[in-house]
Amino acid sequence: MDKPFDILQEYAKFGRDQHVSLQDPETATAFIAHVQDSIHRALSDAGLLHGQRVEAMFQSLLVSLSGFTLLKVEDGGPVFSDGPKLRAPDLRVVLKDGRHWLIEVKNVYAEDPSLESQAKELFNAAYYRSLADYAKATRAELKVAIFWARWQIWTLVSPDRLLGPGGEFQIDMGTAMKVNEMAALGDRTIATQAPLTLRLVGDPEYGGQIGQDGVAPFRTEEVQIFAAGQQLTDPVEREIASVLMMYGEWEVEQENEVEGDQLKALVFVWSPAEQSDLGFDTIGNLSRMFARYYAGHTVEDKAIVQLHAPIRPNWFAPLLKWNAKGSKLPLWQFILQPNYDEAADDGHHVKGAK
Repeated sequence: MDKPFDILQEYAKFGRDQHVSLQDPETATAFIAHVQDSIHRALSDAGLLHGQRVEAMFQSLLVSLSGFTLLKVEDGGPVFSDGPKLRAPDLRVVLKDGRHWLIEVKNVYAEDPSLESQAKELFNAAYYRSLADYAKATRAELKVAIFWARWQIWTLVSPDRLLGPGGEFQIDMGTAMKVNEMAALGDRTIATQAPLTLRLVGDPEYGGQIGQDGVAPFRTEEVQIFAAGQQLTDPVEREIASVLMMYGEWEVEQENEVEGDQLKALVFVWSPAEQSDLGFDTIGNLSRMFARYYAGHTVEDKAIVQLHAPIRPNWFAPLLKWNAKGSKLPLWQFILQPNYDEAADDGHHVKGAK
């Protein structure tokens, strides 16, 4: 059984603030009441709940993308400095190329979708400076991860290149997508050939006869997965296709196989709403797929029921290591690079743009 370090620290803070002994039984009773009140206030604070869920999601996303050497929560505990106030960003990431990043995570949601095109101030000048000075003191680059909640889109930007005239940091979703640096952490945009098909073959010994009421007993004997008509038998390819079907952006239709009054198979077919003439179609990017996975474990009827979803270490590693040679699953992976020059051409003040 793990030792209760975290709860002891909170209890110690309570005792210090209340000037009471930790050994006094009445202190424990008062602390429990304090915790209950704090929980009630936290659950009624929508901004706090969404912010904490998004921060936890981003941390889990990085673990699934596996694009780092080290990942650590940075903002735990007090910060002491001999100068101006410093503020620790949420996460420290050491990339595989040796770069050190400090990442502050922000959640952005607009009731009116048209407002996403308007710049939103995420930090005032003082808040930004406290983060930037902390990053400088620890010899790291400051980044900001922004979750555009309505669209389930993650972007990662360098705030020092996008500051306003007063030193504040504001950004709109379009600009954030143009300068997005998520690829450095392993994010990819994925494309494949349609359709992707899941075929659940029925067990003939179990029945499958459709009754007069339209109901048929059914038990799955075999699970088959197809990509562009080719059956996938390799476990890695099947796992990749399963992720794309479950969390990608294509639409799904059910096309059951019936012979006479016998239900032979349940068939689910995924395809894009409009198929391109390029020979492939994008099915989404990894970070957005992960956002759908995370929502499925933490949100019910638009209410947050959990802050954390099961962690999936190296979940996307098979896809990132996929080898086209001999594969029956056609894949295209696009690594989108940030374009700060174009953001400057659009009229945004961008430091260092050509």
